[in-house]
Amino acid sequence: MSFEHAPVTKGLMLGIALGSIAIGIFDLKHYMHLQLVPHISQYHQYWRLFTHHLVCANSSDLFLVELLLYYVSVRIERTFGSVKFASFLMITMLVSTISTFLTLLILHAFRFLGNVFNVVPSSPIAIVFSILYQYTRLVPEAYQVKVFGLDLNDKVWVYILAAQLTISQFPRTLVPTLVGLHAGYLYRSDILQLKSWRIPHRVLTFCEVWVNPWLGEGTVVRRTNRVLPEARPRRHTETPQVNEEEVVTTARGRGRPDPIDSLRRQTAYVQRQTDIQTLTGMFPNVRPAAITAVLNRSPNVEAAAALLLSSQRNL
Repeated sequence: MSFEHAPVTKGLMLGIALGSIAIGIFDLKHYMHLQLVPHISQYHQYWRLFTHHLVCANSSDLFLVELLLYYVSVRIERTFGSVKFASFLMITMLVSTISTFLTLLILHAFRFLGNVFNVVPSSPIAIVFSILYQYTRLVPEAYQVKVFGLDLNDKVWVYILAAQLTISQFPRTLVPTLVGLHAGYLYRSDILQLKSWRIPHRVLTFCEVWVNPWLGEGTVVRRTNRVLPEARPRRHTETPQVNEEEVVTTARGRGRPDPIDSLRRQTAYVQRQTDIQTLTGMFPNVRPAAITAVLNRSPNVEAAAALLLSSQRNL
């Protein structure tokens, strides 16, 4: 799997990694976490409500966050589209920030719970679990396995990583975990009419001009479907002398294109264009780039149509 059609995820992973490394080098970790008392209540450091989403305080959390984003966020961005996914991240961050602050205030009303859940560690746990909720609802399972009599699917490995991230600094990580799942549910259910909001066009233009070139190319290098054998050196053997009057007409001229190969390539190209037009007619609301990407990942047009249909049902 690559970052093809997922530039937002690539930028998010790079930003979290570079930011986490930077605060470790410059010894700024104590400015990143969120603490209700005394940082918010007495010192009014409200910027901590946002900064605790941006970086990880330790290398183990950073490793788990990067793994989850790579296996989960790429698929969700390809399903949503980059613009919708970036808008979803902004909404998730805003909803998570408000929900975290209100949750800490409510828990602070109880003396014991206020002491236990006074600190929220610096890590994008809420954002990761909001994406994970979309992954649970949208991405179908690929295969099933049976372990000790239990029927499990391929998603269990992602859930194990998510559970390890939750218990990494338990119980302080419990609040952002629940807040992230709640934010993902609010966006998915569209109770607050959040799905229709999109990032302004000026911001998109700025990111395309100034940010996207720094991310590099995300297109994976594809191998050809047809494997051509390498040219072998000819052995110097004695050949019988041929009469000059004989004319050999069955040998193919060196450097001439193979007409059969050209016909096969032309037929494959026409078939591919036909499949794209067929899927475009079946799913007019899906972008042509997304249809092409799904067709590239599918063994045939029927499998691509089934994947697009399942995505449309889950939206």
